Amino acid sequence: MIPAILPRQRWVHYAAFAWALLFAAPHTWWALGFPFGFPGGPASHHLLMSSWWRYLYDIVVILLSILGAIVALALRAPAQTRLYRIFRLLAWTAAGLLTVRGVAGLVVDGASDPVWWPTFLVGGLLFAGVARSTRPRDGVATTAGRVDV
Repeated sequence: MIPAILPRQRWVHYAAFAWALLFAAPHTWWALGFPFGFPGGPASHHLLMSSWWRYLYDIVVILLSILGAIVALALRAPAQTRLYRIFRLLAWTAAGLLTVRGVAGLVVDGASDPVWWPTFLVGGLLFAGVARSTRPRDGVATTAGRVDV
């Protein structure tokens, strides 16, 4: 038995972590009442944020972004636990939803929205990278970061 560390692309985990926190930032200041960067400008912010559902929406987005950041960091090291498999499933789910939203934004908005659809698409690709980097290697059993050869 020769112990070896599995080669992993760790940068994608840190990039997905940063993406999740940066994605939460505007939703945080919008929920706090600051209209900076809100789609449609301050008038649109005032109109939408006066409803309870939009405030709740931003709170849910903030909580999901925090969960995404946790998932991105939790999947850095290989493990064979149930929680690890759940986090991997969450990473694939985030990858799928964010990618679909990004592609839909590209199709509908195209060049008229140079910020939001690319943001979703990048997030989807990053979480796909996180989920993909966690897959077991072909026929190699892993235990606590070691490979048994």
